[in-house]
Amino acid sequence: MIMPMTAAKEGNIVQVKAIAKKDGLTKRLSELGIISGNHIKIIKNDGRSLIVAIEESRFALDNNLAKDIMIAI
Repeated sequence: MIMPMTAAKEGNIVQVKAIAKKDGLTKRLSELGIISGNHIKIIKNDGRSLIVAIEESRFALDNNLAKDIMIAI
């Protein structure tokens, strides 16, 4: 099932399926390793922001950004 990253629960490992094409968004996320096909672990989702892990790196994403990242669990 495809959904926005904001719907993911803590502990889920998700796969990025698509990213909304907005000015600079795709480029910035790809620099962080958030690209279609990559797997990401949701460390924390408090309803306002998410902390995600890609391999050994962790990043904070606010909900305005995370809602534009479509994932599959």
